[in-house]
Amino acid sequence: MAVEERIVGFESAGEELHGVVHVPAQHPRGTLVFCHPFAEEKKCSHRTMVEAARAFAAEGWAVLRFDMRGCGDSPCRFGEVSPTAWLHDIHAALDAAERETATTDVGLLGLRLGATLAAEVAEERHEVACLVLWEPVIDGEGYVRQNLRRSMIKAMMTRYEGGEDTEGAALEAGALGEGTVDFDGYEVPEAMRAQIDAIDLTTPRSYPGPVLVLNLGARETVDAPMQRLSDAYEQGTAAAVRQEPVWQRIGLMDATATIKRTLEWLQQIR
Repeated sequence: MAVEERIVGFESAGEELHGVVHVPAQHPRGTLVFCHPFAEEKKCSHRTMVEAARAFAAEGWAVLRFDMRGCGDSPCRFGEVSPTAWLHDIHAALDAAERETATTDVGLLGLRLGATLAAEVAEERHEVACLVLWEPVIDGEGYVRQNLRRSMIKAMMTRYEGGEDTEGAALEAGALGEGTVDFDGYEVPEAMRAQIDAIDLTTPRSYPGPVLVLNLGARETVDAPMQRLSDAYEQGTAAAVRQEPVWQRIGLMDATATIKRTLEWLQQIR
C-alpha cells in the first residue's frame, strides 16, 4: 500500500513540536501516536520506531511520530523539561493526530518510558482508541536506580582519565541522588528524577479500552509484573516477544517479531 510521509509541527505549551506523519493512501483504519523512550533509549530505538511506523502505515494504519519537548528536533533543553511536560505533549499529539490524519480513532503506542507516559495519558483520556505498551517502565524508582548505577559505573571507568579525578563529585552526587546527573550524555536534574521516581503502574487502571502489553526480551513467557499490569486493565492482553532490547544500543536490530505481533493484535480489535 502506498504511504505518504510528511513533516508536521504542532503546538504544546506555546512551543512547536516536531513530528512526522505516515499516512496510507486509503482512509486509515485508525491512527497511532508513537511515544518515544527516555534519553539515550530514544536515540537507540529511533530506527525501530521509524520502521514500525512504516510497517503499520503499509497495513493501513496512520502514524504520528513526534519529539517531546527537549528531545530530538523539538525545542527546549532536555534538562529543563519534565515528565509532566511530556504528558502535556502527548495530549497535544493526540489532538494533532486527529487533524493530520482526518480520523478520530486515535490510539497510543509507546516504548519504555514512552509507554508509561502513554498509559498515564490514557487514564485521563478514556476516548483513546487503544493502548499499545512495549516493555513499559512499571517501577519508576527502580528505573532511576538502574540508570544511576549505570552512570556511576561509567563514571568510575573514566574518572581518572587525564590523571585527575574529574568525575568524583558527579559520582558522589549520583550515589546520593542529588544534583544533576549525567545519564549517557543527558543532564538529568534531581527534579526530573523525582518525577520519574514517583511513577508506579501497579496502581489501579481505569482506562476501559483494549490494551496490549508486550514483554520484550529473551524469555518466551510474560514476566509477572507485565502480566499484572495487563490484568489490571478491563481489556488487557499480555504477550512475550523474543526481541533484542532495541532501546539499549544503536545498530541494526530486527524488530519484525514485535511489529508483527502488534499488527496481529490491532487486526483483532479492528
